[in-house]
Amino acid sequence: MPVEQAAVTGIGFTFDVPVAFHDLGLHLTDEQRWEHLAEVAAEVWSGGTPDQRAGVRQLYADVADAAAGDGASYAGLCLFATEDDRVSSASLIVRSETIEPGDVEAIAATLHETLSLNPDCDVYRTEVEAGPALVQFTGVEWTPPAVEGLPAPVAVPMARVDAYLPLPEARSLLVMSLTTPSLPELPHYVALLSELAETVQLLDDGLSPALPAQQGSPDAGRIAAAFG
Repeated sequence: MPVEQAAVTGIGFTFDVPVAFHDLGLHLTDEQRWEHLAEVAAEVWSGGTPDQRAGVRQLYADVADAAAGDGASYAGLCLFATEDDRVSSASLIVRSETIEPGDVEAIAATLHETLSLNPDCDVYRTEVEAGPALVQFTGVEWTPPAVEGLPAPVAVPMARVDAYLPLPEARSLLVMSLTTPSLPELPHYVALLSELAETVQLLDDGLSPALPAQQGSPDAGRIAAAFG
């Protein structure tokens, strides 16, 4: 699903979310989003009871509300069954922060230095189609909110991967954050995040590419290697 966002400079950007993610409807009104999440819950949890689907819809709504409150432009969830009968899941939040125009290499170097100050994170620099990106890996622990009709939540270890892509032409720092409790599938989700980052493109007046397209396209090897 392509997502476009304008910037104060007249240059915006677009990104294309991998089809594996279920959109949580940040672009919809509150009423429309509630109906949309009912459809998502029914699709994802088709074998669940009505109470379970209602609880899941409320959980999805809480995730979407928190993302919207943080200024995100996109929120989505990825779920699939594994070969050993588990349900693997990950959430994806995309937001942007305003930055001043400047040399992208200097901005990337400063960002790398700042992110590396956290001793609990591993930070890597890579290159995507739109320019340099900083990728941060963090281990976190999360306790889901209690949902009526579902078992009491317990704290679970999770992995979080944040990709920071400075777009000084658009005065924007694009932040793509993926979080998953499904640690065995982390390489799969990192590949999806890398795929997303490769689709970022600057737009002139939100309509057409602001910069010439680079020659060639990312192959599977580049996507696999991009985020380490």
